[in-house]
Parts: sequence; C-alpha cells; structure tokens
Amino acid sequence: MKKIVSSVVVLLLMLSVMVSSVSAESSRQSVFGDLSLSSQFYEAMYSLYLKEIYEVEYTNDDTLIHPLKNVTRGDAAYMLYHLLGLTYVDGKDFKDVPKTDEYFDAIETLASMGVIDGFTDGTFRPLDSLTRGQMAKIIASAFEFQIDANASIPYKDVTAAFTSFVHALSREGITKGVTATTFAPNRFISRQEMAAFMHRSYKKVPGSAYNEFEVLNTVNEATRKVRVVTTQGLEKNFPKLMASDISDDLKAITVEPYNSWAIENYKGIPCAACDVDIKVRDFDFGFDYSIKQVTDSTIIVDAIAPETYFYAGFRGTIELVRVGDVWKTKSLIKTSFDVAPLNLTIEEATDYLTFAIPVYWNEEVYSIKYTGNSVNGAAEFLVNGKIKYFFNLKTGLLERL
Repeated sequence: MKKIVSSVVVLLLMLSVMVSSVSAESSRQSVFGDLSLSSQFYEAMYSLYLKEIYEVEYTNDDTLIHPLKNVTRGDAAYMLYHLLGLTYVDGKDFKDVPKTDEYFDAIETLASMGVIDGFTDGTFRPLDSLTRGQMAKIIASAFEFQIDANASIPYKDVTAAFTSFVHALSREGITKGVTATTFAPNRFISRQEMAAFMHRSYKKVPGSAYNEFEVLNTVNEATRKVRVVTTQGLEKNFPKLMASDISDDLKAITVEPYNSWAIENYKGIPCAACDVDIKVRDFDFGFDYSIKQVTDSTIIVDAIAPETYFYAGFRGTIELVRVGDVWKTKSLIKTSFDVAPLNLTIEEATDYLTFAIPVYWNEEVYSIKYTGNSVNGAAEFLVNGKIKYFFNLKTGLLERL
C-alpha cells in the first residue's frame, strides 16, 4: 500500500477570511488573512499552499501565511525538496545539521545534487536568512536551467559568483531584477518573493517530467482550487445560487465536461451545509492509487476518497488537462463503494491507519492492535493501548471513540 498521505489541514480552506472581488461576478476571496487577493504574489503563495509546500498559521480568526517573513536557508531547502517531490539521498554532512533536524533530509539531498552548498567551516547555517543571490543559485540549479559561465547581465551589483545564475533566471523570465540595473543580491528574500520565483520556475517543468509525488500534488492543487471556488460561492450567494456566481472563476480552473457539471450542481444545492456533490473531494493517497497517464498535456489518476461523517466515499478517476501553464480539471468519474467496496484486510487496514490517524486525528501511533470486535460493520482498533478507533474496511470511514 502506497504511503503518500495529504494533510487534512486543507479542509480549513472553506474558512475564507479576507474578501477581495476580482470582478463583479466573482465570489473569490483570499484564503489568507495577511495577503490580499489583489497581491502580485497571491497566486504563487496560494498554489504552494494548496500543494502543501507552504505552511500557514491558524488563529481564532485568520489563516496567516506570513508573506513578508524572511526565508531561511533551511526553509529554502525544505521547500524545494517537497516541491520537486524528491526522496532522500545521502549527501554531505554539515556539522550544524544533525539527523534530528527537520531540514536534514532536504539539505542532505540537495547538497548531493549540487543545488546547495555549505560554508568553508563545515556548516550550512540553516537558520540564516537566504539572500537573493543565494536564491538565484539554488533555483537555477534545482530546476536545471542552462548555466552560461560567460554570461553578462545588466545588473551592476551582482558579483561573479552569482552572475551566471542570475542570468539563467533572467533568460527564463523568472526575474527582471529590482531595477533595470540592480538585482540586490545581498538582500534577504521574503516568503512571498521566494514563492514567486519557485512558482514561475515550476511552470517551466513539463508534465512528462513529473515524478509520482509531483503528479499527486498537481491533482491535489487542481481539486482544492475547485473546492475553494464553489465553497466561497456558496458562502457569498446562498440561497440565490446562479451560474454567474462562479462561472468565470471555474473557467479559470476547469474545462468541459467538468465545468458544466460543476455549475449545474452548484445551482442545485439545497442548503449551505449540504454542498456534498459539488465539492471535489481530496483523494487519500494513503490508499492504493494508480497513475494511468502523465504527458505534457494530460494527467489521469485512479484513486480513493474514503467515506467521512458528511461525505459518501468513492473510487474515482480524475483527468486534468494543461492549458498553457495551468492544470485544469476535465472530468471526475465516480464509482460508489456499493459497486466496488474497498474490502481491506486487517493487515492492510492496520498499515493504513498507522499513517492516517496522525493525519486526520493528530494522534501519533506508537502501537496499534485489532481487538477482534466489530461495531456497525467497523473493525475496532486499540491505539497506544488506550484509544479506540473504528474503521470500516469497505468504505474507509474512520471514527474515534
């Protein structure tokens, strides 16, 4: 059973916080309390948030992404490691990055690839703020942009150490500098600036080059965008729901036949709390899934959305198409568990729950045991010797006593 599990934190996307209309018909709002929808950095940060590359802070009233906070060298390694779907490769050891460090895997792997360097004293200094010059090097290296050692650039403040990397970013359209003649290579880079550089760079990656993790992240981002648009439309316009509420917003992220299906279901929703059918559910990639097709223009994935308290579970085939540099949802074909139940074994369920319980219930699993009991068709598991969880082997519904 594959172990890629997306975070349940995205369920909080329905809690929109900062209103900023993009057109008279639009229902879109910023999902962040500290970044306006009109910001030039919004789409980059929004994309990386939906991919779970950027973490946020949840307060009682807001979802904060801290756009102006400096990016540390450790942060940058972590972001690129996860954005590119890398897996750990043993690299150079830095004396200030122990194996217990949250950035260890990312730093070791990127160092082994030659993307990042340390200092002559054997340190990496993960907590130091990243400069724009350092950013240019790691972005150009991570995305394997062509490096011209003899390149010249119009920015008079860039030293020879970073000239070829800044040139690569300029040639690819990733940066235009701070002014026509300055790049500010020694200035620390903010989270919103780093997001913009990574977002623009990632758009250059062809779909056919995606690894497994990148495919799943792309599916997650596309489905979550649809969910946010439809939820915000409901919040703003219920009960007078019309196609014009969300049609322009949906066209930006969907194509036919999914676009028409989504709009018709949106108009037919009977109550603000009953928007089950319109929302594209997150697939749970902790269950078995199959990547059917990945090309520069098409992604097709078979996956599972388990039953929850509010939603019926299903097996689904989702298809995305790339229009320009945007992946859009084309179709979602569902098969109910009545027709094709999960029918997991106890061993498979135990394996899955070890990863699902920390994600959905924020409970680390140190021990897990099937008790042999069943309640309303759900198998009973004892976790950490004291907490009872009930898991339906046919539908994936997970409940805690």
